[in-house]
Amino acid sequence: MVAQVPGLIDWHCHLLPGIDDGPATVDEAIEMAKYLAKAGYNTVYCTPHLIKGSYEADNDAVRAALNALQAELKNQQTELKLFSGREYYLDEFLPSFLKNPIPLGETSFLMLEIPDHIPQKYVREICYRIKASGYIPMIAHPERWAHLEPSKQKQVTGISKRWNAFSSKLRRSNLKEYSEGFSLLNYLRDIGCVFQGNTGSFTGLYGEKIMKNAVWLKRQEIYTHYGTDLHAAVGGNADPSRHALPT
Repeated sequence: MVAQVPGLIDWHCHLLPGIDDGPATVDEAIEMAKYLAKAGYNTVYCTPHLIKGSYEADNDAVRAALNALQAELKNQQTELKLFSGREYYLDEFLPSFLKNPIPLGETSFLMLEIPDHIPQKYVREICYRIKASGYIPMIAHPERWAHLEPSKQKQVTGISKRWNAFSSKLRRSNLKEYSEGFSLLNYLRDIGCVFQGNTGSFTGLYGEKIMKNAVWLKRQEIYTHYGTDLHAAVGGNADPSRHALPT
């Protein structure tokens, strides 16, 4: 069941034109913005991909595109407040991109997209380094990440006395002492990561398996933020009925 309320915040949206696989033109971006405003959103964090070899627009290009789009929305009297950000692809090239990152607006959040093929050990190391540098990793659509599927978390479902004791030990030690026997989900949560769910995941937009993963993660009280992950105004995941906040 989902419910729509006024004044929604979209924490994950590919709204900026000509930056990644979102809208190609300003007109398309305007159409998307009007769609979002009509659906009840008044704040949108623009999070274009940053992937080595695929989408490598620099920070200046992102900010320029955002400022131009915001000005055009004002001209067209579309009340939608835009904030800059990136969706950083977690791979071996990420550390170089994080030397001068764009957090989400005025927050300390850095949005991370984590592919299934990246080893858990590397994910832990990168997230630990980001947190230690003063930023907070925001894991994008964890329900679509194979490492966080319910079947792989059974070993430590819930917070047990054993986990609490180990967490205390972890905070007094360092990353190398972390045991692979504890779930990645609990580790990321324990070091202070936050988690952004795609609204469409709860309505079956990405298939039944991802919907079940999303429901399970919500029951574990994992989600801290939600976003549409919208890429276009028509086709794909552009369906107003599928972008309401889950209840």
